[in-house]
Amino acid sequence: MKVAVIIARFILGLGFVVFGANILHPFLPMPPIPESTPLAQFMAVMSPHHWMTLVGLFEFFGGLFVLLGRTAPIGLTLLGPVLVNILAFHILLMGGAGIAPGLVFSVLELFLIYSYRDYFTPIFTISAMPKE
Repeated sequence: MKVAVIIARFILGLGFVVFGANILHPFLPMPPIPESTPLAQFMAVMSPHHWMTLVGLFEFFGGLFVLLGRTAPIGLTLLGPVLVNILAFHILLMGGAGIAPGLVFSVLELFLIYSYRDYFTPIFTISAMPKE
């Protein structure tokens, strides 16, 4: 099980470090976005306001924290909302096209959350009380 966790951390962490870095400083080629499509409208809103820069930072640092191991729970916490948005983007804007990497990363995320479940258990309580 330890080997599976290390492999999952490596794949998920490295994937998000690379793609997060690509958002911050593009080095991978992107296909052109067709004009007058929901995708073009989405990018027209997100790009000029640096929203994607924020997403890139979450991806990069979340991936880095997952790679480091001891900080994996905070990395998984940062990457969870990013993965929800990746899946929503591909389902709602792309009609399911290109969803495979998002599904693979989501499965890795869920596997790692399960592997680090002792660190996430307190979040799922129904009797939380603040410290006095």
